[in-house]
Amino acid sequence: MKWKKVLLLVANYRTSGYDFYDSAFPPLALEYIAAYIEDIVDEVVILDSKAQNLNFLQVKNKIKKFKPDMVGLTVPVSSAINDVLKYAEIAKKLRCTTVIGGWHPTLAVDQTLSSPWIDILVRGEGEFIFRELIEKGSPESVNGLSYKMNGKMIHNPDRPFLKNLDDLKLPARHLVKNNKYRIFNMNCDAIETSRGCPQACKFCSTHVVYKRTWRARSVQNVIKEIEIVSKNKKVSDIFFVDDNILVNMKRVGRLCIEIIRGKREGRIKKNLHFFFQGRLDSMARHPKITKLMAIAGFWLVLVGVEATDNKSLKSVEKGCNMDQIRRGIEVLHENGIIAMGNVIIGINLNDSVDDILITIKRTAELTLDLPSFTLLTPFPSTQFHEEIKEKNLLLTEDYSKYNWLTPVIKTQNLTAEALRKLLFLGFFHVGFYAGNLKNKRKLLSRSIKSRGFKYILNPRRIYRTIKAYFLWRNIVLTNLKDIRRNIRNQINFSTLKKMEDLKFSITQ
Repeated sequence: MKWKKVLLLVANYRTSGYDFYDSAFPPLALEYIAAYIEDIVDEVVILDSKAQNLNFLQVKNKIKKFKPDMVGLTVPVSSAINDVLKYAEIAKKLRCTTVIGGWHPTLAVDQTLSSPWIDILVRGEGEFIFRELIEKGSPESVNGLSYKMNGKMIHNPDRPFLKNLDDLKLPARHLVKNNKYRIFNMNCDAIETSRGCPQACKFCSTHVVYKRTWRARSVQNVIKEIEIVSKNKKVSDIFFVDDNILVNMKRVGRLCIEIIRGKREGRIKKNLHFFFQGRLDSMARHPKITKLMAIAGFWLVLVGVEATDNKSLKSVEKGCNMDQIRRGIEVLHENGIIAMGNVIIGINLNDSVDDILITIKRTAELTLDLPSFTLLTPFPSTQFHEEIKEKNLLLTEDYSKYNWLTPVIKTQNLTAEALRKLLFLGFFHVGFYAGNLKNKRKLLSRSIKSRGFKYILNPRRIYRTIKAYFLWRNIVLTNLKDIRRNIRNQINFSTLKKMEDLKFSITQ
């Protein structure tokens, strides 16, 4: 066999903005890959340089010591691509075969593979592709692979998606058992219960990667994995990483019932909690199931609000309206579930300064517990990427800048600099994260109700939360340093009239 020792490497990447992306996130994709090759190679190791906070020299020394034949890398977010390629360079100079995968390489195949440090690129779901590559010892005729031969790029046909996700092996968590993973200052693990999304939002790449399909694991299969994770005493929370776990709400209801039964019977620890990504319209239509989720231990949800008016929601094919969004937030609050919601600045390419200021005000009025903003970022292969490129509004295809906070486009009426100021002005208006003092009190109350005083008042958690808050506050204020405080405060007015000074500051 050509490759006998395989190192799967998590880059210690840094990206601007949210502490979420600077957290140590469980490398679920690499855990799945490892599960599929550990029986056919002499040794496979997952080196998580982010969780271990290793520098380039330390990673290089570990590669030298292990002496792998192959190094596999994943790109967790597009903005990490340059950092990942630096690690690929280290591996390549140590004469390892380098293989890269993940969403970004799948969406930007030619650009990623053009790097001199990458030999093979995995497109789409990598488990069976990677296994076949190891077994054959060559990328030739392995569907789902792109590679270079004699200076030319070769793209093998796509590999069909696995039809039954219950056939997947469970992730090889034993290879990362010594690492501590933390998201939002919570010790956590991650589980994927489904793949894909039937929606086709213009800004999203999920439906591009999965060709607008959605496949789900059975409830019994998911419960089996939850029971395994529950045995880890370090883990207090499980993040369901599904892009749209709420597609089948009846399935979600059955999952909750089985979690509740598992906790009652002692197969799942009672203090295990869950957070997830979900659509507000789904929860608005199914309040009883949302209540069941709260009983099962779901306490935090990340929701994409995206826009604050029906016209914009329709234009980006979000598939819901503002009444559903407002009702969804109400349903969550009725059940004590915390809603962290995001609105995209610049989602309407024809917006003026006034339009976006109205969007910011409407966002604050939505009663989200943790309102946030991102800039419209046209990721490769999305509908917005092609549209913005055609309209000559795309400023760069340096994907290391595609971090949701750095402007990479201009719009019909706004420069990149104006978009940046409006983004951080939005954070300023909503109190940087949790809104005004009244909203912060409500957030604290919901947190205590769902997690208890002991969890919330943990000194280390309080310290990390305060530190992250002031770090972000400083970033916001630094980005608004050229807008005087008395002008910034005008956005709190109940009317947007007589704000010419503010608009002048933004557009200059």
